[in-house]
Amino acid sequence: MKNKAETILEQAEELRRNARFGEAINFYRAAAEAPDATEEIKRKSLASVELIQEINGFVNVDLMNP
Repeated sequence: MKNKAETILEQAEELRRNARFGEAINFYRAAAEAPDATEEIKRKSLASVELIQEINGFVNVDLMNP
C-alpha cells in the first residue's frame, strides 16, 4: 500500500510527462513536504524541481546573437 507522499510523487511524474511543469513542481514540493515522505522521496522530488526549473530557464545565447 502506497503512502501519501508516494501517491503525490506519482501524480507529479504524470504531470511532468504531460508537460504540465508548473503543476508538477507544486506536486513535487508537496511530496517532499508530506509528513510520511522518505529521504528518497524528498531527494527525488527536490532534484526533479531543480531539473524542471533548469530546463525551463535554459537560453541558447548563440541563437539569440546570429
